[in-house]
Order: sequence, then C-alpha cells, then structure tokens
Amino acid sequence: MRRRPIEKATDHIEMRVRPSDKERILRAAELSGVKLAAFVRASADREAEPVLREHQATALSERDRRMLLEALDNPPLPTPAARDSVCSYRARIVNAG
Repeated sequence: MRRRPIEKATDHIEMRVRPSDKERILRAAELSGVKLAAFVRASADREAEPVLREHQATALSERDRRMLLEALDNPPLPTPAARDSVCSYRARIVNAG
C-alpha cells in the first residue's frame, strides 16, 4: 500500500452486499491480517488508482501528436471575437481595481 499524508478518516461510505460476498471479503481480510474496513478501504483504493491514471492522460496517435505540437509551436491568430473578449475582460479588470 502506498503512503499518504496522515488524514483523519471522517467520511462514511455505506453499501449493501450479499451475505456470501461479505463472508468472502471478511475471510480475505482475516487471511490478510487486517480488519474488514481496512481491507475494503485498501482494495477500493488500489482499484481506483488505474482508473484515475487512465483518465489523467490522453494517448495521441502520431498524426495527432504532430498536429498538437504544430498548433503549440504556431498558434493561429486570435479571432475578432477572441480579441473583443480580451479587451472587454481587461476593461473590467482595470475598472474593478
């Protein structure tokens, strides 16, 4: 299990499970030498990690990667609407300060 900063457990999760599932999970916790809550918490945390990692990164094809890098290196000129928005924003900031 990875180490995290110490944080007091204050939130609560409640769920219904089939008795047979609870017995199986409880037996696994006992075999692991931990309490049921600790076993469920660690198991859920372990399952959450790859899901979170998968959604934090975007895989691009080689073509898309080249297009992204080209757009970053040579961004298009702003549209008139974008320029108007920047001017409007700056005017509000100056007037607000």
